[in-house]
Amino acid sequence: MFLLLPIYSLSISTFPVLLTCLPPWEFSVVGSVDRKLSDLERSVSNLTESVSLHLSKLHEKVGNLETKLSDLKRSVLNMTERVSFHSSKLPKKVGCPDGWNLHNSSCYFFSAYQASWYTARDSCRSMDATLLILTDEEEWVFVNIMSVGRPFWLGLSDERTGEWEWVNESPYIMNRSKWMPGQPDNWAGHSIGGTEDCAHITSGKLNDNHCTVAYTFICKARPAPN
Repeated sequence: MFLLLPIYSLSISTFPVLLTCLPPWEFSVVGSVDRKLSDLERSVSNLTESVSLHLSKLHEKVGNLETKLSDLKRSVLNMTERVSFHSSKLPKKVGCPDGWNLHNSSCYFFSAYQASWYTARDSCRSMDATLLILTDEEEWVFVNIMSVGRPFWLGLSDERTGEWEWVNESPYIMNRSKWMPGQPDNWAGHSIGGTEDCAHITSGKLNDNHCTVAYTFICKARPAPN
């Protein structure tokens, strides 16, 4: 028979008395629960230690990765600075606009349409170029190859002073071998008035004609950096 006491009358001193009143199988249950609690505490403790260890290793790895990332950033920065430095020492690439031909660091425009010498001169200027001024034998050969089959105005005229000069007013040194036989003749026998004061190239030779005659023309410009 169990001893029943009101709950409010229980005290620490009464628990041993109560325990002596428990049947043996109750002690077994209490012991089992106690062992399970102990096992659970150990598992939690082991898990806590394991998590702490993994976190510590993870923090260490993160720290190592941050160090490597910092080193990599410095390497990339140094490499970028070196590339920039060496790039500044390289010669600038040059190019010509679409429809122009690059030759010996100059751009040449061979027009597909005809115009008077004056219009040709102004058209070249509008493209930041000049009506062609020939400077050497190599350029002469290049222009002859490119102009086969059609006459092209050049930047050569004697209209301003009566002496042949280039469009930039630099003097032209006469070379008769570059002209057609008997040219320039300053012919005035045509019906359009005036004389022949402007030069064009045709069939590999120079010839003078009236400046209002419509021919295709050649412009020359400096290439622009890319």
